[in-house]
Amino acid sequence: MLESEELHQQAALLSNTLADFAPDDVEGRKSVVAQILEIRERWKDVRYELQTGQKRRAEPVAKPTMATSGLSQAEIKLELQKTRVNISKYESKLAEKPDHAKVALWQQELARLLAIKNQYEEDLRLISYEAAKEQ
Repeated sequence: MLESEELHQQAALLSNTLADFAPDDVEGRKSVVAQILEIRERWKDVRYELQTGQKRRAEPVAKPTMATSGLSQAEIKLELQKTRVNISKYESKLAEKPDHAKVALWQQELARLLAIKNQYEEDLRLISYEAAKEQ
């Protein structure tokens, strides 16, 4: 219960600071509002867990940041093709909706996929080099 009250108090204090901003300072208020919303979500999580004894939301599963190792050449080519398709999708999203709220998230995902693509391409080069060396 203490954590719930502490989160509520933090959000209330931040809310009180909104009056200190100049009327036209939208960017300054945006950051405070984002903090308040994040605290309120944590508060909802704590309250839900207190009431039900269960987590409100599943913990987010982190996406891999590296290419899968130990794959055969055919498996690497398949993964590389999937990665290229996903890269194309994110590039299209960014080109079509440059002002979307999720642009930063899409850019991070695109960077992650490009790094994985480069790793798969490097793995293919190494496999090709090893195969040529054996002949």
